[in-house]
Amino acid sequence: MRIKSGDGHRGWTVIHQARRAWRGSFEGVWLGVEESAGHWMVGRQHDGQSMDDGFDGDGNWATSRYFRDDNEYLNMRRALAAYDEEAQNASDVWTTIWNQRTHEAVARHLAHRVPFPTPVQLSAGWFGRGLTGSYSPYGATVLCDGPVAKYELIRYLQGQTRFREVVTEPGSVSEEDAYQMIINATGPVRFQCRGMTFYLSE
Repeated sequence: MRIKSGDGHRGWTVIHQARRAWRGSFEGVWLGVEESAGHWMVGRQHDGQSMDDGFDGDGNWATSRYFRDDNEYLNMRRALAAYDEEAQNASDVWTTIWNQRTHEAVARHLAHRVPFPTPVQLSAGWFGRGLTGSYSPYGATVLCDGPVAKYELIRYLQGQTRFREVVTEPGSVSEEDAYQMIINATGPVRFQCRGMTFYLSE
């Protein structure tokens, strides 16, 4: 029984899951979060004979790795690293597309965590410092629904900070604070992180 992403499962919200065949059997993994506590979890599905037998009749899975520190941002980062590792250990589950879809699923979940009180149209964007002073890298969207704009901004943030150390430059907010500002946003917002400017604009 595959669990639909976004559904609750024994107190956990399923953010992402994947399962693939390998030499006559199926292996899989899944990523979950416990919203009320800010805890994250990586689960290894049971090895089986189909796409639908990764969980037993009671909905149990094979093994779990929990991330239960007081800092949800660090829990998320550590869980994503562990999820990547588990997917690579689960035979043929990990692919570059799997990696992309995982971060998209996390961004989508975070973007919908704090609802907008009224519908709003926003654009998301970022710009950075040019290496020569003549060109500054940037990205931006057209106006779109608030949750979509938040999703796009989180994707920009992921793309610019994902492979770098968790540090804060002078004049910039931390990556943890940047995520929280986007999650909590219900209107325009602007901040610097890692020397780049990110924004939601009307």
